[in-house]
Amino acid sequence: MTITRTTHRSVTFYHPFRLTRHNRLFPPGIYEVETTEELDAMAATRTYKKIECRMPVLIEGSRDMEEEILIVDPAALDAALVLDADPLREEEREALLGRPGTLAKPPIANGGASQH
Repeated sequence: MTITRTTHRSVTFYHPFRLTRHNRLFPPGIYEVETTEELDAMAATRTYKKIECRMPVLIEGSRDMEEEILIVDPAALDAALVLDADPLREEEREALLGRPGTLAKPPIANGGASQH
């Protein structure tokens, strides 16, 4: 018999983002996430392993906005949140969205010529 539990949390994305296995761009905002976890029977202490996340999102339907429940890999959701929160990964975010990077490249001193 497998023992599972479900946890709920809110996550905030500050930038548009993509999730693995979902071929669309999601807008920034606060999302509710329901995570199913399974008890690891082999662990020495009571440990739960994340199995899947469910995240409701609004999509444009034929007449108005409709809710769709996404099934998301917990590691993919965590990776998207880390990328979203890291200010030093702006170029990576832009590339993920299919836009050229907005950060300036550092100039090469003396046009790359060596000084003697």
